[in-house]
Amino acid sequence: MQETEKQLSNSYGFEIKMLYNYKNSFIAETGVGKKIIKKMSISPERVLFIHGAKEHLHQNNFTNIDRYICTEEGMPYAIINGAFYTMTNLISGRECNFDLREDVVEASKTLAKLHKASKGYIPPPGSAKRSELGKLPKYYKKRLDEIKRAKKIAQREKGTVDYLILKYIDYFYEMGEDALNRIYTSKYDMLVEKARNEKKFCHRDYSYCNIICDDDKMSVINFDYCSYELKMYDIANFLRRKMRKCDWDVDEAKVIMDSYCSIEPISKDEFLILYLMLQFPHKFWRVINKYYNSKRTWRGKKFLKRCEEVIEEIKHHERFLKEFKLLF
Repeated sequence: MQETEKQLSNSYGFEIKMLYNYKNSFIAETGVGKKIIKKMSISPERVLFIHGAKEHLHQNNFTNIDRYICTEEGMPYAIINGAFYTMTNLISGRECNFDLREDVVEASKTLAKLHKASKGYIPPPGSAKRSELGKLPKYYKKRLDEIKRAKKIAQREKGTVDYLILKYIDYFYEMGEDALNRIYTSKYDMLVEKARNEKKFCHRDYSYCNIICDDDKMSVINFDYCSYELKMYDIANFLRRKMRKCDWDVDEAKVIMDSYCSIEPISKDEFLILYLMLQFPHKFWRVINKYYNSKRTWRGKKFLKRCEEVIEEIKHHERFLKEFKLLF
């Protein structure tokens, strides 16, 4: 590791005195403050896209982000023994708490500001552009096919978890199929074309651990998954994370929507897509897909518990969908 520290010091032009593990990266003690150093599993061209996105936000006054520190050669990454490393300043503070109303309100507004500032992003030359625009129907169709395949496996294996899955699988499949069919007849394609023209992007991992609170300042970190996408993707993920902590209380959803819309408006057509994203049975698909793709020896009580959690949510989720559609 000492050799890596030395080479990183040479690349960035200041001394890295010590590295120690921090989550999936390292904290570096340097003569110019603490830094986060991350060994990247993505291509340098992808790093360039993320770097350009962060710089675009910063230029549009969305400044509380973990910008990449460039090397002496002006690159947002260093190559050490064939591996790619990025460096950012360590942003101090605590992780966002979705149980605190004030955190939820500020996180909603911060997300709206991020989306607003992302408008007009043109990636730098040589970067690998990433776009998820227009792919939602394909993803949902694939997941529905995987639910179908899971049903066949469950009918064959006939274990405790399989019987539980079989009892509810048609319910979840029909819910997902209805969401997909309604996306086909919605203004989804028009919204995608509008987003392409506006060149807006999403964070795509807007979770509590990537939102850092420090006094009256809220910062957003870890843009590794950012891409061009409808803003409803980030909003839907944010809502799901909060709703599962409050039994899908529509009043809590209203707080998020009102806070977001105080900064960035949401049209009726956009709201419908958001609604259908929340209708699709993501959690059920994720649990059974993981269950049937895991080694048999790894299956156990944890999967039974996860299935029971999804089933227990049904009544809350159904009530939420009825009430949520009345918000617009």
